[in-house]
Amino acid sequence: MHSEASLASRERARHEFAGQLKDKGENALEIARQLLDITAVLDSNARLERLLTDPGRQPQERVALVDKLFEGKVDALTLEVVRYLARQRWTKARHIASAMEDVAVDATFSYCDARGTTSQVSAELSRVHSALLNMPEVLSGLSDNRASWNARKNLLNAVVKTDDLLPTTRFLIDHVAHQPRRRRFLSALNWLTERISEHEGDRVVTVTTAVPLTDEQRARINAAYTKKLGTSVYINSIVDSRVLGGMRIQHGAQVTDTTVVAQLKTLQRTLS
Repeated sequence: MHSEASLASRERARHEFAGQLKDKGENALEIARQLLDITAVLDSNARLERLLTDPGRQPQERVALVDKLFEGKVDALTLEVVRYLARQRWTKARHIASAMEDVAVDATFSYCDARGTTSQVSAELSRVHSALLNMPEVLSGLSDNRASWNARKNLLNAVVKTDDLLPTTRFLIDHVAHQPRRRRFLSALNWLTERISEHEGDRVVTVTTAVPLTDEQRARINAAYTKKLGTSVYINSIVDSRVLGGMRIQHGAQVTDTTVVAQLKTLQRTLS
């Protein structure tokens, strides 16, 4: 987990560049690609991470190293993001790469906004998550770093027809599969789903059920929350057979859990 100092540095960076990434429009995807490429460089070079986060070096020294490595090779905004991160305080050296990945994902969502595909990407990520949820052997294979990237990609394609997904959805899934960054595949996919829900803001209502929602159920939930919030909402549907039955509805920090598994846990606590 990140410490308070690293979390603060990461959130400052995300806030600092949110407007500029939005202004980039469809060009924001190239910023995302470049930042993820640099993230991969840092992940494979612990010494470089230490040099860029060393509190014993002045911020301008760390920025000078960034310029030496990347100036003229990446977009000006990409370079500014890396410079900014190099000036921040980090509790652990590897946290700088995590923050860079966060800004890259923000850039990807800005691209989705410009293309008008954010909700569709969100729905596709949820669909892939649901498809893999109860396939432990597949998930084990996808998280096996000893297997080649092509082998893991073929395994994923055997379960989910990724060619049917938007290119941006494939880009995000390929990233977490190819560059897991100490995460299991499903955890990384869940992280992406949560991040895009966060990006879409209060309009996202996440509904977890044991079986897919019917059109009637989706319409009722949509109507109820549209009335409650005074704005149109997007239903992020997640299928998880482990809940057994009922629904878990989350909007922001507010959760209404009427699933069978939640009721059983409540009963167990009452009896213990």
